[in-house]
Amino acid sequence: MSASEEADALVAEALAKNPDLAAARQEAAAARARVPPAGSLPDPMLTVNYENDGVSPSLGVEPMSRLQFMAQQAIPFPGKLGLQERIAKADADRSATRPERAMLVLEAAVRRGYATLLEARENLRLVDEQVGTWREIEEVVRVRYSAGMGTQQDVLRAQSERTRLLQQRRRDESAEERALVELRRILFRPADAPVPTERRLVPGEPLAAPPAEEFLKIALETTPELREAALAKESSRLTGELARRNLRPDFVASAAYMNRGSMPLMWSAGVGVSVPLWAGRKQRPLIVEARNLFEAASATEASLRRQALARTEERLIRIRQLTDESRLDSEALLVQDRLTVDAALASYRTGSVPFVTVLEALSTKFTDRRAAVARLADLLRADADLREFSLDGGPSSSATKSPALSAGSAPRM
Repeated sequence: MSASEEADALVAEALAKNPDLAAARQEAAAARARVPPAGSLPDPMLTVNYENDGVSPSLGVEPMSRLQFMAQQAIPFPGKLGLQERIAKADADRSATRPERAMLVLEAAVRRGYATLLEARENLRLVDEQVGTWREIEEVVRVRYSAGMGTQQDVLRAQSERTRLLQQRRRDESAEERALVELRRILFRPADAPVPTERRLVPGEPLAAPPAEEFLKIALETTPELREAALAKESSRLTGELARRNLRPDFVASAAYMNRGSMPLMWSAGVGVSVPLWAGRKQRPLIVEARNLFEAASATEASLRRQALARTEERLIRIRQLTDESRLDSEALLVQDRLTVDAALASYRTGSVPFVTVLEALSTKFTDRRAAVARLADLLRADADLREFSLDGGPSSSATKSPALSAGSAPRM
């Protein structure tokens, strides 16, 4: 399984198990179920009525006694039912943006948690490498001390650095445990379930920032809040059109059959019409309300559009920054650090430089390597922030500070 497939599999697992997402989908399905009824005719009314001429039952005896069966059907003015259905559909589409937002938030949370776990595990590998390096350095120091070319202080300092690394490893183990707890929570896995990872955060991987124009366009098409605002505007427009159409009358059609016993039957048919007599207090205020809601939704849409573009631009800037920094890590800084350590060790073996020079070179090398790992993890988190299409201000805090480094101070070498 490739690295991208590994993250995608975790995302798919979270999307399949998350109850909040399932609830949002069910709410959207409930809203869609309201669309067909909104465009349907009102239920017809059936009436049974008996009229008697005289005190005693006289059906079939008196001409005015009759058993009547009547059916009535209300018929809205043409176009009203279609508008009601379109309004319900727009509202259902607005509800559908909620599971879309829940999916984006959940996917971003999984990818950020995955990046944090990768960072913690890479730091554990790094600290183990540091321990091995210090064992070798300690051997060199002991040999020089035995030959009278070094000091006991150098031996003790090498031992203390190894002890500090044990502390750093405990911090890294704690960071891994916290990352696992968070990822298991999102994935709804048991508390002791393993989360294996194959990907490594190794400086030197080919990096490329996403194209800005493409993502700005995608942000406008994908941001659920922006689509919800556009649908709210459309719903308000349709509501205003329906309110204006409500100034026109609705109709009622009726038909009746009257049984008179042994006498000839009777029947009737009729058409009624509603009169919008109180339009000034009833229908026209609804027109004003719909117009104001349309203007408010239009303003909200314009504001969210600008906000979505600004947030996407900010995240793209951060990704380009981290990409450039990571490229400098692999192409220059870490190479220079390695050469500096080799030169310092060679000089120390010949007695040209004191032990503190080796100490500083190693400290710089491993501090820079840890920072390079943190930058790669931040790059993954920044990419998750970008694809979340959130309207929150600026890059998320998860992309600005490495959790592993925040667990304790940077390792001293």
